[in-house]
Amino acid sequence: MTPHRALGLIAMALCCAACQDVVTSAPAAPPKKESASAPATPIKTVSPAVVTRPALLETTGKVQFNEEQLVRVNAPVTGRVLEVLARPGDVVEPGHRLLVLDSADLGAAKADYAKAVSDVERATAALKLVKELFEAKAIAQKEVREAENDQRKAVAERERAAARLRTLGVPEPSLPDVAARADASTRVVVGASRSGVIVERSVSPGQVVAFGQSDTPISLFVIADLSTMWVIADVYEPDVGRLALRQPVTVILACCPGERYEGRITYIAHAVDKETRTLKVRAIVPNRGGKLRAEMFVRVAIETGTTRVLALPQSAVHRDGGAPFVLRAKDGGQYERRAVKLGQELNGQIEVIGGVGPEDRVAADGSILLKKLVK
Repeated sequence: MTPHRALGLIAMALCCAACQDVVTSAPAAPPKKESASAPATPIKTVSPAVVTRPALLETTGKVQFNEEQLVRVNAPVTGRVLEVLARPGDVVEPGHRLLVLDSADLGAAKADYAKAVSDVERATAALKLVKELFEAKAIAQKEVREAENDQRKAVAERERAAARLRTLGVPEPSLPDVAARADASTRVVVGASRSGVIVERSVSPGQVVAFGQSDTPISLFVIADLSTMWVIADVYEPDVGRLALRQPVTVILACCPGERYEGRITYIAHAVDKETRTLKVRAIVPNRGGKLRAEMFVRVAIETGTTRVLALPQSAVHRDGGAPFVLRAKDGGQYERRAVKLGQELNGQIEVIGGVGPEDRVAADGSILLKKLVK
């Protein structure tokens, strides 16, 4: 190969490499972007509408057991406690065994019944004999009347003694054994007189309990029906005129603010408390789920009638840092923020207490986008 031909080949190679570098380093053409434009959302404006809602009297109250469904078990006799068979929280039925006593009073009651039965037998035999003597004209009719009177007294005493034994828990089939002095046990079983839940117990084994020593004896057990509870509300003196029996009541617990318990007023006190100037109002409330507990403090709303208020759709109300506001329409298609004061929620609407009136127009549907533009 001649020198001139070699130089020509080298020059051609350099030119090809330069062209390849130019093609590789050329920037790629950017892809064409398709333009997307969202259609404008129409803004619907509304005016606050007048609606009717229940007029509520809000106050506080306390939960108590329903005293009309409460049983306090006292000692039927004086004696010493041998066994305690029930505890708080137990669900009991009528006749459920609560405790066992050892009582000398039961022994005396059984002896009285046996003596009364014996007296009836003797008085009946004496009456029979007197009647036979009268028929034989051996005695006067006066003695017959006296014998009949003695027999009636003996029968009455027997019935009294039998009733006392039944009160002490001695069953009717055991009375013949008591009359024959075959049953002289002094053990008394105290049972529940009604169904319910034991909510209080103040007795323990070995304790001596007394019968009839005071007008307010100590309750050994307290049995309550928890299906309903009393709610005692305090109503201030200026609001007393709004109260009436059978008014609906809504109870809200501090532990469950989202739940509502409904009841009705059954009693309104006849005197105002001289210290607090409040009137006691009692409502019976079904204890749904058993969440109402005695001595709970609750919020109470009493429905005292109806009232007319202004309301807006929920979509028209916005919040900034917790402060509610609406977008009020101005002339020329402009809007401004207007702070409002809200009340209760009313079936998809919300009560407006202040900030706008019935003559104002506020943005409702579509306002969620508009509020970002209005400062």
